[in-house]
Amino acid sequence: MPCFTNLGNLVRRDRDLAKTAIIDLGGGEAPREVSYAQLDAMANGVARALARRGLARGDRIGILSLNRAEYLAAYYGIMRAGLVAVPVNFKFPRQTIHFILADAGAKLVFCDLPRCPDVPADIPSVHFGDAGPDGFDNFLEPGPFEPIVPHPREPAMFLYTSGSTGTPKGVVLSHQSHIWVVQTRLEAQDIASQRASISTD
Repeated sequence: MPCFTNLGNLVRRDRDLAKTAIIDLGGGEAPREVSYAQLDAMANGVARALARRGLARGDRIGILSLNRAEYLAAYYGIMRAGLVAVPVNFKFPRQTIHFILADAGAKLVFCDLPRCPDVPADIPSVHFGDAGPDGFDNFLEPGPFEPIVPHPREPAMFLYTSGSTGTPKGVVLSHQSHIWVVQTRLEAQDIASQRASISTD
């Protein structure tokens, strides 16, 4: 059982990384299969690129997009680099999106092309599905990356409430709080697997 420390680094490297991690229905015309190895490499590429930009540990990075493989890679890469992921509900009105990104102090936003107009003009953005200079593939810096080891209670992400009774409020979630959930579930799965193995022997 691996001992995870960084919420952006949950890949089980004791398993077959060639297996499919994601079947992506939102990143193109046809479904794409992305392996654990490919997802891991993309997340490292995001982390390396963010570090190259000189962003400081704890800086907030927004994500505004439909679900797709690049979304998850950006999410993981942000946290691996010691930055704070701020996923924003793309269904929010533009005014609310602007409020959240300003309130979080986002220094950069990852977005898919339909959501690009919703990103404030004064915040740099990286575009999923764009082959141009601001595109995700051009942003990546391939290569290995050693994820930071978070301090106790260090934020991993800010999640914003829907704001149904007022303006949205940010909730700070740490690496440790969610890793505890992951570890607990993995331990339960391993116990169930061991019991199944014993019963069939």
